[in-house]
Amino acid sequence: MFSVPKNVEALRRLAESDIPVLAFAFKRHGAEDWAPKHRHARGQLFALTRGLLVVEAGSERWMFPSQRCAWIPPECEHTARSAGGVEGSMVYLSAEACRGLPKRPCLFSSSELLFGIVHRALTWNLSQALNPAQKRLIAVLRDEIRQPEQQPLRLPIPREERLVKVAHALLDDFADNRTLDEWGHYAGMARRTFMRAFSVEVGMPFGRWRQQARLFAAVEMLAQGKSVTETAMAVGYDSVSAFIEMFRTMLGSTPQTYFRSKRERALK
Repeated sequence: MFSVPKNVEALRRLAESDIPVLAFAFKRHGAEDWAPKHRHARGQLFALTRGLLVVEAGSERWMFPSQRCAWIPPECEHTARSAGGVEGSMVYLSAEACRGLPKRPCLFSSSELLFGIVHRALTWNLSQALNPAQKRLIAVLRDEIRQPEQQPLRLPIPREERLVKVAHALLDDFADNRTLDEWGHYAGMARRTFMRAFSVEVGMPFGRWRQQARLFAAVEMLAQGKSVTETAMAVGYDSVSAFIEMFRTMLGSTPQTYFRSKRERALK
C-alpha cells in the first residue's frame, strides 16, 4: 500500500491538489461526539466495514451503517459522528470528478463492486497520474455513485421553532410515548394544527417520523453491541417481535442480520 503522509500540512496540500482521486484507510476507536460543521472541496465516498456514521446536513440526518458505502458531495456543509468504533476506507474525488454525481448525501448497499474499487484505489501511488486502467475504474465508480438506493435511514428535521422543540424531545428520549394531543399541547398547538404543520415540515406524518427516529436510534444501539431486546425496550417497543417486524419492514432484514455483508448472509 502506498504510504500516506501523516503530516497535516502534507495531507492538506494533497487535498488541494488537482489529483483526481485520493484514497485512505481509516479507523476510529469507540464512539465520537458531533464534529464541528465543515465542508470539503472534494466529494467523499466511505466504504464502511465496522461501526456506523451519522451525518447531519441542512435539516436532514443520514445514517450510514457498516457493510455499506456512503457519499457526501463536495461543498456540502455537514457535521458527523461515529458510533461503535468505525473502520473502513474513503475515497476523495476532485470537484471535476464529482460533476454529475448526487448533490445530497446518500447510501449504497453492500456492493462488492464498490468495495473492490475502493480497496484497489488504496494501492495507487498518489504522486502518479492515473493510468488508463485506473481511469476506467473511476468511471465505473462514478456510474455506481449515480445509482444510490432508497434512503430508509434518512431523518428530516423540522425547522419551525415549536416543532423543533418536539423533535429534539423525541431525539432525547426515543421511548417517549406521549399522545398526539400531548405533543400538540407541548408544542402549543391544537392537535390537528400540530399534525398538519409537522407533516408539511418533514414530508411525512408525525407517527411515521417518530418510527423513523426510533429506527435511527435502534440501528445505532445495535451497532454498539446492544441486544435486540434491550434496544427494543429503549426505543419504546413493549414487544420485541413488533420491533423486529418494524425493523424488517423498514430495512428488509432482521436486526440480527442487518450488519452482515451480503457474502456472510449468503453463507448462512
